[in-house]
Amino acid sequence: MKRFAIISFLFATTLLYGQSSNISTLFLSSFEKAERMYQHLAYNNALELYLYSLERNPENHVARQRIADCYFRLGNIEEAERRYGELASLEMGDPINKYKYAQVLSIQGKYGDAEKWFIAYANAQKDDLRADNKLSFIYSISYYFRDSLLYTISNEKYNSDQSDFGPHLYKDKVVFVSARDRDLFVKRKSLSAIDDNESHLNVYSAPAVDARGDEDVVPFYNEGLNSVLHDGPITFFANEKKIAFTRNNTRNGKPYTSKNGRVNLKIYFGELDDSNQLRKLTEFPFNNDDFSAGHPWVSEDGKQLYFASDMPGGIGGVDLYKSEFVKGEWTKPVNLGQRVNTMGDEFYPFIAFDSVLYYSSNGLGGLGGLDIFVSYLDKTGEFSAPMNLGFPLNTSSDDFSLIINKTGRGGLFASNRPGGLGYDDIYKFEVKSFFLTGKVIDRMDSAVHIPNAKIDLLNADGNVLASATSDQNGIVHFDLDFDNNYQLTASKKDYSWVDSLSYSTQTRFMGSDSVLIPLWKHSLFAKGVVYSNEKQSILPDATVHIENLSDRTSASVIVDSTGTYTFEIVPNKRYTISASKEGHLSTSFALNTSDIFHGELINDFLLEEIFIDKAVVQFEFDKYDLGAESISQLKPLLKSLQRRKETTLNIGAHADAYGSSQYNKALSEKRAMAVLQYFVNNGIQRARIVAVGFGEKLPLNRCSDGTECTEDEHSRNRRAEIKVQVPE
Repeated sequence: MKRFAIISFLFATTLLYGQSSNISTLFLSSFEKAERMYQHLAYNNALELYLYSLERNPENHVARQRIADCYFRLGNIEEAERRYGELASLEMGDPINKYKYAQVLSIQGKYGDAEKWFIAYANAQKDDLRADNKLSFIYSISYYFRDSLLYTISNEKYNSDQSDFGPHLYKDKVVFVSARDRDLFVKRKSLSAIDDNESHLNVYSAPAVDARGDEDVVPFYNEGLNSVLHDGPITFFANEKKIAFTRNNTRNGKPYTSKNGRVNLKIYFGELDDSNQLRKLTEFPFNNDDFSAGHPWVSEDGKQLYFASDMPGGIGGVDLYKSEFVKGEWTKPVNLGQRVNTMGDEFYPFIAFDSVLYYSSNGLGGLGGLDIFVSYLDKTGEFSAPMNLGFPLNTSSDDFSLIINKTGRGGLFASNRPGGLGYDDIYKFEVKSFFLTGKVIDRMDSAVHIPNAKIDLLNADGNVLASATSDQNGIVHFDLDFDNNYQLTASKKDYSWVDSLSYSTQTRFMGSDSVLIPLWKHSLFAKGVVYSNEKQSILPDATVHIENLSDRTSASVIVDSTGTYTFEIVPNKRYTISASKEGHLSTSFALNTSDIFHGELINDFLLEEIFIDKAVVQFEFDKYDLGAESISQLKPLLKSLQRRKETTLNIGAHADAYGSSQYNKALSEKRAMAVLQYFVNNGIQRARIVAVGFGEKLPLNRCSDGTECTEDEHSRNRRAEIKVQVPE
């Protein structure tokens, strides 16, 4: 493997026509020569000199470090693993070697071993969040390896035996950069070239469909673009009439080195004429000789530029930036921030559909080297937390420079994964699913996540398609087919699903989304006590029944000696609750929990004993005498008592809330006695009658103490309820 994606960003270039030396290096030691070669990224030459230096001086720790780094940069991962392992185990060694060793282990898929060393590095360097990102990813790595069929991936036939990457679509062609050797006479190579067939990067094109191989690959431009140094990647905008591209820094056609001896990268703009020749070449005004800027992406209207740079003041090594074209000028670049950028490196930004950022990073949680991530631009102009696009798009190798086609569900990317034709190859892909992540939360407190909840994914007809259980962070994942409508529901003991959650993948393109899945913790109850209406005492052994009118589920309870019933109920439902007992009249009430999520809804029952006849007589304010109308109401009950000697009479008298409770209790007792005396005076034995005065305790309405009511409302409570009953 070869880490061309990173090396190309910081290439120091020179023209090689054979091995050369000069008077400035003639008297340098082997180690000093190696250091110069290393600074110019000439890793092959530097490695030989470092090995020689270490053999002569085994205590040269810098040489040991450089040897490991050279093997890593040259793609010899097995040897890099051995060397970094030795350095990481040194008691007083640089902690960064623990991270590098863990990274190399990840690249080889040794995630269990990598975890140990990421933990060691995190403990040693608490301010560097890269290890935490890597560990979080490793802990959930099974998810990212869940299905090798999530993508269809194929190697493009126009790849060479060198590095090919940075694809972009242009009309019916793919335009890309390649290190393939097309120099017939003068060989132009970088010091960092791995073999004699590797040339400087140049821009080429091939048919986007049905390319046969290298014979279909041609230089993209007739003139003006491919220089003697590195050129590309390239991007198109303004109806493919304008371009932005990366090129090594030159002056008067010659390499121009920075203070540290490197030939950095710069961004250039140009226009294409009808014959694909480059015209009106201009520099990005924020290029700088002492740092690199490259990998540009420009919006179709030419007003937004995203690019990668290692300019000072960044978050990590190479960060992503944005500049806007305002009033004919590019604005000062703005770093995309810590959600996107890390203390590692970020490369190859590509914006799809004006709001979806695809890019590569080695500082976020990944499968090994560079992985491809997606992040979404919200209404505030901020990007969301990036999501790894998973296997097999990402592998333990470097995966980078992804672009999306017009469908939004396929495109091209580059990778140095095993099995390719060269060091880096371009691959075509098509995604099969849209990735949905849910977080199960407490409906009343979204900061509380709920683990071990069951989440069902249903189709539009309500049929369950898949189920999953939320992890320790409340997270659950689903792979959704495109162009379908879905529903999600959740369940867990002591929780209820009280909402509706729909999701559609209609018109969606490759990527991911996240939703909150709220579960409501049981904290709403229907409660009450069952009383005897006649005795005004607790009525045990009554049955209380509740029915949910929304789904027709029901439950029942037989109350104990306390007469109390309790039901868990859920918000936004309609219920009926009824109470019954043998020898009593059943009664019920309706309960609506719309927008009620917490508390106890108290409703007591008064069960009347079954009666043969019943009357209710009213009294004037502060009076207890029976009027003519009241007596006419009592006469039918008198006849029932006279006709059926086995019956009894129950009298319950009441008062309004005017006055004190003691006064009203006495007044109600006088009303009860007035009714009793009527029946005794008409020949009914006193032993057959029960008369109770309840005072103001049992109003028929809301008119209790302290409540404002009309006189008509108060008058309803000045009453006596009289019933003829058959004793049990």
